[in-house]
Amino acid sequence: MAGLQGAGHLAVLDAVCGRARPSSGSVRLPGGRAPRSARHAVTSGVAFVSGDRKGRGLMLDKALWENVTAVSWLGQGRGGFLPRRSRLVDRSRGHLERLRVRGDVRAGAGDLSGGNQQKVVFAKWLDAAPSVLALDDPTRGVDVGARAELHGIVRGLAAEGKVVLIASSDLAELVELCHRVVVFQHGRVVGSLAGRRLTEPALSLAMNAGFAGPAR
Repeated sequence: MAGLQGAGHLAVLDAVCGRARPSSGSVRLPGGRAPRSARHAVTSGVAFVSGDRKGRGLMLDKALWENVTAVSWLGQGRGGFLPRRSRLVDRSRGHLERLRVRGDVRAGAGDLSGGNQQKVVFAKWLDAAPSVLALDDPTRGVDVGARAELHGIVRGLAAEGKVVLIASSDLAELVELCHRVVVFQHGRVVGSLAGRRLTEPALSLAMNAGFAGPAR
């Protein structure tokens, strides 16, 4: 999804993730209707990955394993009331190795580079085994190498059959990752681009002028 600031595309993410209820219409997820709250979203298999990893993604003063297991064990209560710490550490290590996070599982999240911190955010949600991933500027503030790795993670999740919904201010990112982009303006859908029509100039035109241009 694409749009200028305040265009309404981020409100869709809020509805999908249970942070807001739509005033009209409805949202349907693979498991049923849209969640009623953020907690219900988690238990319904919805993951929210924010580019604001310091404010909304991580506990920077906590160890990596505590961050990775935060959603699954604290939010969903998996693994019993008092899971053993060794189980949590081992589970976290597996996710971090899969995502090639460079750092000890017991190290603090605040000690990592921006790219590795964002991988930990992904690992945290993958630990909860989601069926839907809502991504909000998922590669904001990371270097080129980390961006490419994160894109690989997103493509891999989509290949596994997970629903991936992404909003990004990076038009190149949308073109690279998405098979279709819905464009919003003033709270309404003004265009949908896919295939050869999905280019950065076409996205920019739709976002600013309010239409997707002639079909080709």
